[in-house]
Amino acid sequence: GQDDAGYDLRGPAPAVGQVIVKTSTFKLKNAKVAIKVMGMGLDARQSITAEEEEEVKYLAVTGRQVTKAQTRMVKDQAKITTSLGGADMPEEKTGELEGEVIVSERTGPGKWKHALVDARPSAKQKKELDKRVGPESDDDLYPAGTHKVGFKWAVDASALQRIFGGAITELKGKLDMEFLRVEDLDGEKCAVVSAKGRITGIAKEDEGDMNVELTMDGLTWRSLKSGLDVKDQAKGRMRMSGKVDMDGVKAELDLEGPITIDGTAKLRKTTK
Repeated sequence: GQDDAGYDLRGPAPAVGQVIVKTSTFKLKNAKVAIKVMGMGLDARQSITAEEEEEVKYLAVTGRQVTKAQTRMVKDQAKITTSLGGADMPEEKTGELEGEVIVSERTGPGKWKHALVDARPSAKQKKELDKRVGPESDDDLYPAGTHKVGFKWAVDASALQRIFGGAITELKGKLDMEFLRVEDLDGEKCAVVSAKGRITGIAKEDEGDMNVELTMDGLTWRSLKSGLDVKDQAKGRMRMSGKVDMDGVKAELDLEGPITIDGTAKLRKTTK
């Protein structure tokens, strides 16, 4: 049977007309935040929950790479609670692109240009569009050929750019990957793959550039039929540090705490 030869972890090439519905939830829980302003130190706590949902339709494909896609940003919401001196300050943010339809064209390896379908982007939207990545092939995460359960390999952190999008760039480090088992999830036969490692990068925020360190321990359920990551979950720790501009005042910021990232992807009906 297929067990003897092993499994193709890459799966089939994407097809024109496929619509992928993706969700992700990022949580940072009760992180320690140290702020230094003009020689004074402040200690705070911060929790963040960020939820995204998008529908991506493949409009053009070359080989195993989507070259043009249309994305409907269904949801982009964040809840942030900062606790300072015993007071909780809750804040809710809606992403600049929520509700918009974005057309993305690939201009080179890892390079995309994005535009709104039926609107001229505002300055803030343009900034978000410029940060986006497109549906880049994930072949660099999974070696070609067939592999048996127990197979181990390593990937360079740069292969994760599609996951972090424009949020964290200049990724360095590596992840140790292992094909743990095959199991059914919602009636789909999936390869369960673990990823562990430490990654560094830069988060370019409006307030300034922050150094990011992540330790990650993740599991992915990858459909052997569709090649989609039907479900993924990761936990770990994140540290961000750097000099920021807080309403015109220069401050040093250091944030450290536990994170979880949960995602799903599923294929909607195919239309020609």
